[in-house]
Amino acid sequence: MAVVMDEETVHAFADEAEITEGRILLADGAVVEAESEPRGISGLVRDGSGTACDVWVQVVGRDLTAECDGPCAPGPGRLCRHAVALALHAVERRLPWHAAPADDTRRVLGEALHALTAQEKAAVLEQMLAARPELRTDADRLAARLLAPRARAEQAALQQRTAAEVEQALRTLDIDHLSTGHRPGFGYTDVYEAASRLIKPVIEQYEADVRRRLELGMTDAAEAVALGVLDGLDACEDDYDGDEVLCYAGEDLAEAFGYTIRELMRTAGRAVE
Repeated sequence: MAVVMDEETVHAFADEAEITEGRILLADGAVVEAESEPRGISGLVRDGSGTACDVWVQVVGRDLTAECDGPCAPGPGRLCRHAVALALHAVERRLPWHAAPADDTRRVLGEALHALTAQEKAAVLEQMLAARPELRTDADRLAARLLAPRARAEQAALQQRTAAEVEQALRTLDIDHLSTGHRPGFGYTDVYEAASRLIKPVIEQYEADVRRRLELGMTDAAEAVALGVLDGLDACEDDYDGDEVLCYAGEDLAEAFGYTIRELMRTAGRAVE
């Protein structure tokens, strides 16, 4: 049964920033493929770097969910910018949105796998490798290819993607979380210290990414991520709005928050600036 969709429905399941970026992608012609599926809409959407992302927007009752193999990571029940672009593209072209079949026995072979979340797919992979250990070598080879792209163009894309992710994550930090006040035993929290506490966890996840790639001997890929982080920090300098957490982060963000990543790369023999 076709479900009636419109822009208002799409907007209800996406944050304002994702809607804005999704509309920009749509206007730029980033949606290069879109078609109706038994449970929604699937397609290809190009990111700002030119990389094509596989996107799938699913209708579940009165809700929309999405999967995207791009760099974005929207919260549960929210659409990323690529999903917004695809959904609005489908609305503009009046593509039918098909609801999930009421009878699960009618599912097409492979449809259940496509419907899994990333965590559920990981669980399926572990179970499959446990049952078919001969596949582990091939799986490890694919994992290495994913973590350590060899082509220069792919490494450049990884750096650009990382920079974009870092910049977006920092610019969208919620200033409402910039609460200060008295902490027993510590005195009053400085507003600049509070901003630092919000920014550090964002950078720490990339520090962990650089560290794991170095431990696996993937130095080129680690360098691409490290440079991307520094580029993202540099991009946040001087031109943010007055209502951003970054206004209280101090000057030279790459120097202040990129120290650990620079030290990791220096120890690996790849100094980055």
